[in-house]
Amino acid sequence: MNKLLTTIILLSLSVAASAQGNVKESETEVRILSAYHGLAPLPPRATRLCGLPPAGGQDGMPVIFSVQINGDTISPTAFAVKISSGEIVTPLCATLRPALESLEQRTVLLIGPFSPENSLPVSVEIVEQLEDVDGNSLLGLRGEKVTALAAGPSLVFAERFAPNNSGLEGECPEQTAQAVQLTWEGGVTGPRGADLAEAQRTAVSALLDNGNSVNPLSLGDDDPDNHVIACIAETSPAVSINVLAGFFYDPGDDSNPVTSIDIVEGRL
Repeated sequence: MNKLLTTIILLSLSVAASAQGNVKESETEVRILSAYHGLAPLPPRATRLCGLPPAGGQDGMPVIFSVQINGDTISPTAFAVKISSGEIVTPLCATLRPALESLEQRTVLLIGPFSPENSLPVSVEIVEQLEDVDGNSLLGLRGEKVTALAAGPSLVFAERFAPNNSGLEGECPEQTAQAVQLTWEGGVTGPRGADLAEAQRTAVSALLDNGNSVNPLSLGDDDPDNHVIACIAETSPAVSINVLAGFFYDPGDDSNPVTSIDIVEGRL
């Protein structure tokens, strides 16, 4: 009887360990993190990001991946955007611009006619070869939800780096102990396109491993893309980020809802 009980216990532990392994695998699964119907219509000159002449009547939709993308493998025909009328739309333009810095490169901006008449984009799928920076194929990935125009941008990813990590040069003050790169659904600024300022800094709080919650010293990487660097003075590792509603604005001047995200260790 004792031998049978021991066997049952060992089997249970084996099943539990396997389940934990599956959870870890699912946490690192390559996926589309978000698709954001960020602006409609775009300024006609936006198509110059793809080296195309100005084109009117186009929408902008950033698609964010859990991995960095090999820009050489990006083409508009790799993306199929389904709209609410049932039509499948091929983008006019697909590009990593403007999020091209070395720690970015996970946001593909799609430009195309994604909202004709009363239709709206509802999903996006990778239908031709597209690769991450390690050469892995992303063919078949699908994003089943597109954040609506008026929703405002939310956080979708956050990575923690040493402040002297390559790619962060000049972003943070000298007293910074750690830097957290925040990835938003779309490009963010202050209201009406203003630079990020004290109101945005104090709207961001980082929960540290020691249980304390702090505001960053400053916000770096203040350019028109969807990445912002939170420069943190404290040495206890930051484990999550929370942002109050109404401080970060997308190109359509829609403000963010309350948004929070767990932090992962950045890839070096």
